[in-house]
Amino acid sequence: MKDDKKNKKKKIIFITSSTLLVIASICSSLVIFNKLNNRNSNESKEEERIEETPREEEIDVPIQEEEKDTEEKTEEENKDETTIEKDNDGKTESTSNEKPATSTDKKPSSTTSTKKESYVDALSTKTIMSLDEINSYNKKISSKTDALYNVKGISAMTSKKITDYITSYKAPTLPKYNGSKKVTSSELQKILDNRNLDDVKDQNTIQKGLIVQRSNLRSLPTNVHFYSSTSKKYLDNIQETELLVNTPVLVLHESSDGEWNFVLAPNYYGWVEEKNIALATTDDWNYFLRDSNFVVVTAAKITVDGATLDMSVKLPYSSTSGSSYNVVLPKRDSNGKVTKKNVTISKDKANLGYLPYSQKNVYNQAIKYKGTAYQFGGYTGGVDCSSFVANVFRTFGFQFPRNTSDQNSSVGEIISLSSKSNSQKLSLIEKHPASLLYQSGHVMIYLGKENGKHYIIHANATTLNVAITVLDGSKNLSNINKLVLVEK
Repeated sequence: MKDDKKNKKKKIIFITSSTLLVIASICSSLVIFNKLNNRNSNESKEEERIEETPREEEIDVPIQEEEKDTEEKTEEENKDETTIEKDNDGKTESTSNEKPATSTDKKPSSTTSTKKESYVDALSTKTIMSLDEINSYNKKISSKTDALYNVKGISAMTSKKITDYITSYKAPTLPKYNGSKKVTSSELQKILDNRNLDDVKDQNTIQKGLIVQRSNLRSLPTNVHFYSSTSKKYLDNIQETELLVNTPVLVLHESSDGEWNFVLAPNYYGWVEEKNIALATTDDWNYFLRDSNFVVVTAAKITVDGATLDMSVKLPYSSTSGSSYNVVLPKRDSNGKVTKKNVTISKDKANLGYLPYSQKNVYNQAIKYKGTAYQFGGYTGGVDCSSFVANVFRTFGFQFPRNTSDQNSSVGEIISLSSKSNSQKLSLIEKHPASLLYQSGHVMIYLGKENGKHYIIHANATTLNVAITVLDGSKNLSNINKLVLVEK
């Protein structure tokens, strides 16, 4: 019996030891497996992170304190594919711009790293050019392009010249869409007939006018849309540009139905609804277009007495009342003549005279457009890339041509980037914050570099709004062919 018990005891001990060995082996295997699994998991996450990194990021950049209440409601990149260069924007994806949380419980030690300066903080407040220098600069721009017109210096025009202006716009090729419906050939012909070409006389009386409401300038006298498809309702093929309030125009011709005027503006020509024009005398022009004692709108857009006022609109200044400027708005009376209306504009939406031209002010003005709708030719209150840039720089007194193709051949010191690699482009670009970047059919404003990334702001035909995006690795960077420095 004792021997049996002894054998059983040995057996139990043997089983227990074996079990312990097995358990130890399993545990060892699990440790190795977990290490391998964690490494593979981390590698998979890294691969996933790289694959999901957007080619172009859209970010939210903090607006400085004084800009918080800026209105951000609501673009020449792709008219008829046969006549207009396409916008080459890459796809933009949204991403957060979170900043690391900081503790307020204790002061950082001398060895604690402080917050890195952002590109916004790095922008200079130094005035780049004085107003006199900008005025001289404008003369240089005008001498390099035929897309700017000295309307004050024109008192007469031949019938051939007027007809040439009108017929320079060719009829859109069909099919085109007015909303969801196709524009018929008979509809198009009726619109063409409305140009009233037979009534362009040999002797034409040119009338001076002022725009009294933000207006669409069209290549044909109609509000019928000519979309390339039913989905591209931001791209109307007969929309040329927007004319802002108090823009001077020469009225050259009238449509058959009497509802449209063909006008010449300082940076464009085309058809505008007659109701948005007030006829003016030379004295009226001198009053409303004064070169001093004026207020310029600095908000992206405001509404005053029923009139939409975009950034860069200039109005005669009367006086200051507390937190507002008293200014004079041009209005149209029942006879189509200009009248004066006293109105007020809040000081945080306007400035007495042009703003000082500095890197920081370029940013301050451009950021106010963030989120504004992209609309080709500035249709329905939006902006396109070139009108966005022109409006921003007009607040400093610059007069740019309307379209990118004219801007990038006449504005500023042009540095060709077409033969540069992407890294070479960036090394040149990053030295010049608040400069302009051009590619075929598109213009952007370079803001600066932060945490190894370069940022631009532009009216983006891909996201259909004004957006701040990362330039690095984007299609935009590959397509950029010019860096333009707007400086003396």
